[in-house]
Amino acid sequence: MTDLPLWRRPTRSGWRIDVDDARTRADVIDAAGSVRASVPIEPVQHFTGWFAKRQNAVTSRAFEADGPSLPARGPSAISVSTQDPGAFVSDGAVDGRRREKTGRAAVHGRSYTLLHTDGRSADAMRDGARIASFVKHGFRPRDGHVSRDDHLPLDETDELVLTVFEKLLRPGRPGAVSDALTDLS
Repeated sequence: MTDLPLWRRPTRSGWRIDVDDARTRADVIDAAGSVRASVPIEPVQHFTGWFAKRQNAVTSRAFEADGPSLPARGPSAISVSTQDPGAFVSDGAVDGRRREKTGRAAVHGRSYTLLHTDGRSADAMRDGARIASFVKHGFRPRDGHVSRDDHLPLDETDELVLTVFEKLLRPGRPGAVSDALTDLS
């Protein structure tokens, strides 16, 4: 395939995300190259002390491979280029089963939901109607690709939210067993 990690590849419609140097914000960029929104992301931990150089190198490699993610607690305000003060995105429940980790977003008065249907797929809903389905191919974040089937005509607001869902919420993410194993490691 390509050497680019999955999160750095453009979506089927040409939209992508780019992360600032401090790794605290992801910009959603449309197919024409314009920044359409900014989303706060979980900051990368920076270490100091005896083994800081090695620890920072390991966390940097992990970030490059796995990509950014939304902060785990509560909704995050999205800074949309068209000045939508009520725009937000949420990663869903912190703990629990995959089906309880429903991603949510609100942009331009529309309500969006990302429902994980199994370990590799999810449905995107707009105001209760399914607008797209995602399927992740490949086992590791760097491998494979995400395919998307659109069920309704989409506009730029839909593309913005679907890009956030695909790149930051990751369709079909692991559930409680994986969370427990990750916490133990």
